Amino acid sequence: MKEILDSATMRRCDQRTIEEHHVPSLVLMERAALSVAVEIRTNFKEALNITVVCGPGNNGGDGVAIARMLKIAGKNVRCIVLGNQEKFTEQLSSEIAMAESYGLKIEYDIDEEAFEKADLVVDAMFGIGLTRGLSGQFEYAAQLMNQCALQVVAVDIPSGYDADCGKLLGQVGVQAHTTVTFAYMKKGLVLGDCKKAAGKVIVADVGIYLDREKDSFATIVDSDILHLLPPRPVDANKGTCGKLLVIAGSKNIYGACYLSAKAALRAGTGLVKIYTHTNNIASIQQGLPEAMYLGYTEYNKEELLQQISWADTILMGPGLGTSELSQDIVKTVLENPSKPMIIDADGLNIAAQNKELLKQAAAKAPIIITPHLKEMERLCGTPVAQINNDMENVAKSFADEYKITVILKNFTTIIASANTINYVTSGDEGLATPGSGDVLAGIVSSFVGQKILPQIAVLAATYIHGAAGHMASEELGTRAVLASDIIENIHRF
Repeated sequence: MKEILDSATMRRCDQRTIEEHHVPSLVLMERAALSVAVEIRTNFKEALNITVVCGPGNNGGDGVAIARMLKIAGKNVRCIVLGNQEKFTEQLSSEIAMAESYGLKIEYDIDEEAFEKADLVVDAMFGIGLTRGLSGQFEYAAQLMNQCALQVVAVDIPSGYDADCGKLLGQVGVQAHTTVTFAYMKKGLVLGDCKKAAGKVIVADVGIYLDREKDSFATIVDSDILHLLPPRPVDANKGTCGKLLVIAGSKNIYGACYLSAKAALRAGTGLVKIYTHTNNIASIQQGLPEAMYLGYTEYNKEELLQQISWADTILMGPGLGTSELSQDIVKTVLENPSKPMIIDADGLNIAAQNKELLKQAAAKAPIIITPHLKEMERLCGTPVAQINNDMENVAKSFADEYKITVILKNFTTIIASANTINYVTSGDEGLATPGSGDVLAGIVSSFVGQKILPQIAVLAATYIHGAAGHMASEELGTRAVLASDIIENIHRF
């Protein structure tokens, strides 16, 4: 798994490299510039006419150095440096002097022709320290890049976005085709408006490193997590591979129940029992004969407690509805927290009205919740728009307060538990299909029920869900992906 940093931690790492390890800032700037120049020369070979737009800070210094390197490599380069020249950083001024010594003309005003005739534009206006929206010349330059440029390569982060949450800070932000970021992935590059704006992200090693004892960081879950999944024991039988009780579906809704149960079976659960409204059983059984079924038409506490006793793990909520009957079921499960619980969908909507009960249950048994942003809004009271721009803190705060694991679903999913934050970026927009979340809940429940260590189970399940969806997108196209297509790719992992 790879580290992902916020802007403050990245700046501390940068400063420590300069002050404690005695690496001059210009050396770091040259390394950063070289990584971008190499990317352009390697993957944009046909780009002969290149315009580099620089800001007044050290990101601009990177840009001037890139322009110099590309000119030496034989490209036709125009280098525009914007901002108050009296406020240029020392490093930027040094890079300008070096560039001019090699015959590169530095321009200080925007010329539209420099954008219109460019095969590629390099955005080096602002880096991870930007705190307000683009304005004046910088906003105009961003507009020209977005309107005119055939290709845009951003330096460290596209200009105009918050490096921690990805929010567009003003009215305009640069839309890049490729972003070369330095040392570590930045959180903003996979969140909010910036995820789309960043395009393909390349992380370049420039000689700046974390101090794991001093620096805080999160991780991006990648395929390495799969190596931590234990093999099925040679003496396994269906009873030792987990007994999962799926409490899902309602009188007129059975699809979510079916998808969760099938995903759990496909992910390796030994026994799945579906506890659902009697109306659903005939419809589901034909497509999923591998599961067991128990139907109800009214609330039966003793019967429900018997099923809880049977199970190793409980998945509650997909398609359950919020009727009085459903509320009685959810409350009973929360009042009897003897098994690990995965709560999704309507289970969360009911739990949002019984948060003290949720907290009490979490004190006695492991609980994992899998909300999308609207369900998270109901749980914590924070509006969706605000959650979208502060996903990590919202998930972490709720996980810390309730002592549960939060899988906060979005195009980048945040997993918060026990003071640990993980990012999952394995999916794509194909996951935006009905039932996708039910499939995720099923995979998570399956891995937890197979007695895989909870942290590994949650990370691996979420990664596989995203990656399986991405495979379906590649085969079918993102618009055509169905939740069942995600299930059909689980076996690949």
